[in-house]
Amino acid sequence: MTILQSDKHQVPTLLNGYLLRRVQMKIRFLACLSLVLPILRAEAATYTVKQAGGGNFANIQACANALAAGDTCVVYAGTYNEVVTIPAGTAGNYRTLTVNTGDAVYVYGFVINSYTKVIGFNIQRPSSPNSNACVSVSANAIYWYITNNTMYACDGIREAFYTTGTGHGFIQGNTISYPCSTSTSPNVCSGMSINGDHHLIENNDISHVSDGVSHFGSYNVYRNNTFHDCTESDCGSNSSNCHIDFIESEPVTSGGVSKPSQYNLFEGNLGRNSMGGNNHGFLTQADACGGQCYDVIIRFNDLAHFGTFALLDDNTGFPYVKCYNNNFIDFNSSGQMATNGHQVNATHGAEVNNLFYYPTSVRNYSPYYVDSSSNSGFTAGSNLAWCTATCAFLNRTNASSFINDAPGNKISDPIFVDYAQDNFKLSAGSPAIRAGTFLATVATGDSGTGTSLVVNDASFFQDGYGITGVQADWIRVGASTTVQISSINYPTNTITLANSISRSPGDPIYLYKDSSGRVVLFGNAPDIGAYPYGLDAPKSLRIVTQ
Repeated sequence: MTILQSDKHQVPTLLNGYLLRRVQMKIRFLACLSLVLPILRAEAATYTVKQAGGGNFANIQACANALAAGDTCVVYAGTYNEVVTIPAGTAGNYRTLTVNTGDAVYVYGFVINSYTKVIGFNIQRPSSPNSNACVSVSANAIYWYITNNTMYACDGIREAFYTTGTGHGFIQGNTISYPCSTSTSPNVCSGMSINGDHHLIENNDISHVSDGVSHFGSYNVYRNNTFHDCTESDCGSNSSNCHIDFIESEPVTSGGVSKPSQYNLFEGNLGRNSMGGNNHGFLTQADACGGQCYDVIIRFNDLAHFGTFALLDDNTGFPYVKCYNNNFIDFNSSGQMATNGHQVNATHGAEVNNLFYYPTSVRNYSPYYVDSSSNSGFTAGSNLAWCTATCAFLNRTNASSFINDAPGNKISDPIFVDYAQDNFKLSAGSPAIRAGTFLATVATGDSGTGTSLVVNDASFFQDGYGITGVQADWIRVGASTTVQISSINYPTNTITLANSISRSPGDPIYLYKDSSGRVVLFGNAPDIGAYPYGLDAPKSLRIVTQ
């Protein structure tokens, strides 16, 4: 501060005022800081678990008990004979148990609660494989993650029935085999029992089980999982009855309440080698639903070498099961009437753009069958069937020709890249390329522009279901207009779009991008089968041998 010579007599006054202002500013700063400090959180802590000593803890449970919300336990190599319970975290602050990079950590199992994560463990109990779940999810837990674990010889993933809450569980990248038993003495149970809503179950490898998934819930996505090498010879008393299904959606009554199953997506999954007289791909049955089971989308799945049905949709009515753009390869055609069955009031189903292939002669057999109680609202079109010897395929009622059953149906060799190596990508020149058809149409009376689109059947599409990591479908309307879906009102068949578009009644509607944002429509029409020809490479097999 500069003081003029003529103002020397004012120096004390000026200094006093200057100091007073500085003090006042500091008081105001400290007052503001005191308001901010209570909302600041200490940095999350990371603890180590080392069985031989040298870490913060010598066992996993002690570390889990010490965690505050947001903290992490890093577990080092060793065999920990524990079933570890992880207390609940809070929104945005997970309690996490993870394995030190490069280490192998063996543990009996986990019990998890809301806002918890289990990452990278070898979960097994071969000395007593039926003693505990590999991972048990507590009742009404929400926002939990089970990621990149290997589960063997323990009782699978078991989620308690929900009475409140909405789930939001994430099961990703795990390997599950021989649940409830061992490979030397197989007596297998199911890989997962899912009893909640808004789950994302993806990139898991499931083998040697009585069912891949027993599914009870709504707004769930099963995506890019691999199911393989399941045989009836592995089954026993732990299996109850060994009708093996990849995904079994057969809700049961719990506590006197019928469990609903609505608006679920099975997309991009791969199945191999599930042979036997009672082995199926997908099962949708509504015998204990109380009328609350409907709407399943089954698309872009590649299933090969199965025992009987690829899709069995029946028992007291499970309507609106939409099956399109799948590969169903080498399903045993002896002793049954069809590969896919819609029956017992399974109305409003669909078989569109599916590829059926049989490495044998086929006579008096329907690729898909629809009984008289299920024909209402059923739609079909542009399915391809082929066998390698004498082919005599029938229509949906096991009566006249398959070709005449629906527009675009054909009997023709799909020309795979390599059947012997299970590469069912289409080769150049395949009759399945650009031979598919649309899924829905713009409804009568809807024309002009806007974001509210009314269609004849909205059940072919999904809007993300409120799940983190799941994109709402993109659709193409007409010849070239592509737009993403924002939300769907299924009862009114009204789709809210992200952007306004122009359209006219009867305009065809195609799927343009799937739930992962992958483009599946190239050219003027979709391909038949699970692998659009425009993709760069076929789906890779993720099969782990246990």
